[in-house]
Amino acid sequence: MPQISFEFFSPKTITAAFSLSRAVESLAEFAPRFSSVTCSNDPPQTLDTLRALQRSGLGRLQAHITCATQKPADLPTYLKAVQEAGAEGIVALRGDTAPKGLEVMDLIGCAKKNAMRDIFVAAYPELHPLAQSSQSDLDWLKRKQDAGATAAITQFFFHAEFFLRFRDRAAARGITLHIIPGILPVQNWAATQAIVSTCGTSIAPDLAEGFARAEREGRAEMMAIAQASELCDSLIQNGVEHLHFYTMNKAEVVSAICTALGKVPQQSLRRVA
Repeated sequence: MPQISFEFFSPKTITAAFSLSRAVESLAEFAPRFSSVTCSNDPPQTLDTLRALQRSGLGRLQAHITCATQKPADLPTYLKAVQEAGAEGIVALRGDTAPKGLEVMDLIGCAKKNAMRDIFVAAYPELHPLAQSSQSDLDWLKRKQDAGATAAITQFFFHAEFFLRFRDRAAARGITLHIIPGILPVQNWAATQAIVSTCGTSIAPDLAEGFARAEREGRAEMMAIAQASELCDSLIQNGVEHLHFYTMNKAEVVSAICTALGKVPQQSLRRVA
């Protein structure tokens, strides 16, 4: 039975806040090992979300921090604020825009000095859009390991072989970090296509057509559950022991996938006790 973890993002409206609350209440029943909160362009918003989730049963909380939203001089203060808001660790990221004089290695080092329990970093089963080669991508991950990262969470992917090949190449490079596959259930095909186009994730033409057809025929949710469950099962059959779900602040599809994998919500257990 794999361990699981979830990613959420900070809501920007009252309606979105209620949606997050409902998703958290439902997914917390699966007793995740940890949950992460992504970094918005407004770091205080991340702090507010962490405070709101402190006692929600989501496991150890992790705060995403990007080099693009932090200045080196301000980072120690922000890390302390993150800890006070309930985070036991961080997900250290470069960010989508140019860093403000801060490198990921600096971020990792500062988190170590602040005694963060967990220091997660990003990994890319397929080539990072800014990487010169797959080897330089691995070299960069090795540098993050040597700087003190404790684990890595991958960019999402749609085909298990991409992750499995990456895991083997990372091991051959001397990377001993626990590499956790990131799973994105396709809850909105148009939105997913937009993300795919910017991050370089590959999707086979027949699978892409399957998602498009399912959306046209009103079977999008069923297709998302089936595809992600099959992907997760393939990973588990190949020795993967932890799955990280990008929830998009929605619980229904992710809950169905977790249930399909044999995870039983604790509330269900309490009902029959």
